[in-house]
Amino acid sequence: MIRPIPFRLQKRIREIGGLAPNGKPLFRVMRGCDRMTWIGGEERLKYPEAKERYVFEMLCPPENYDSPEIWEQNFTIYLNGKRIELLGPFPREGEYELVRVIETPTTKAFVPLTETICDALVATAKLNRELPERIKREAAQQRREKEEAARQQRLVDRINDMSVSQVMRQPHIVVPDMSEITKFS
Repeated sequence: MIRPIPFRLQKRIREIGGLAPNGKPLFRVMRGCDRMTWIGGEERLKYPEAKERYVFEMLCPPENYDSPEIWEQNFTIYLNGKRIELLGPFPREGEYELVRVIETPTTKAFVPLTETICDALVATAKLNRELPERIKREAAQQRREKEEAARQQRLVDRINDMSVSQVMRQPHIVVPDMSEITKFS
């Protein structure tokens, strides 16, 4: 079990990150094992893959979600006469969404929470929020192009990995000789 988040770090994140219009901190760090959400009408871990990690989240305002009416229409079912809110009630105060699981990028190893890490997370998130929409779209387009190029390269590599000698041993077109042609004529 990972250690609880010290109050001083929570306070630091709140001071550096600022507050949303509703007075809630714009950013927060939580233990993955403490982060619950509504899934299928039940309260469950929001990030089960990160239950032994710290998670950095940002508050998304309610305007980022559909209207309460559309939310109700899309995420409420009635089962045996019982009303079930699949994703819980409409997030009228906003909802914290994952920005980053705090772990090493390559090995996915645990990273202890420090002031330096908290400062870097908040500073990076604030910079990303302030990027013009055009730059965000261009970055997303570049990421998609890079992923597509990598996918194409994997296909080319797969084809190149096929041994030419194996392909050449198997005849692709069988041409009958004259004795076979006369036999079926």
